[in-house]
Amino acid sequence: MTVPQRRVERRPALEVLPGASRRPRYKISHWVLFGLAVVIAFFGLIYSRISLDRSAFEIQELEARIAIQEDLHWQLRYELAQIQDPARLEREIDQLGLEYPAERISLEVPVIGVDELDPDYRWAQLKATLSAQP
Repeated sequence: MTVPQRRVERRPALEVLPGASRRPRYKISHWVLFGLAVVIAFFGLIYSRISLDRSAFEIQELEARIAIQEDLHWQLRYELAQIQDPARLEREIDQLGLEYPAERISLEVPVIGVDELDPDYRWAQLKATLSAQP
């Protein structure tokens, strides 16, 4: 048994129609795309190098400031140690004529409860104290 063959339809031949012009698509070569990617990567590397250099300059400036502050800190610690020197304090005490008391005197201050003071008077005192401050 034989299989009947399909009927092959013939298409009409291509014809050029007047006035129907199409612009050809611009085709970008793979090499152009690769070159563009290389140029973008190159400028990206330059930008990252610049930003790293800027960060390095900022770090260097901060380290210089830290060194200055550390020097000031240790200078102040040295001055404090000199001020607290017991031998120097003893000389200063002798020059001022200070001496230890022979006996101790205890002072007793009566406790004033919160209810004993007038709240308006306390508020006026607080207001006067706070307004006197700059």
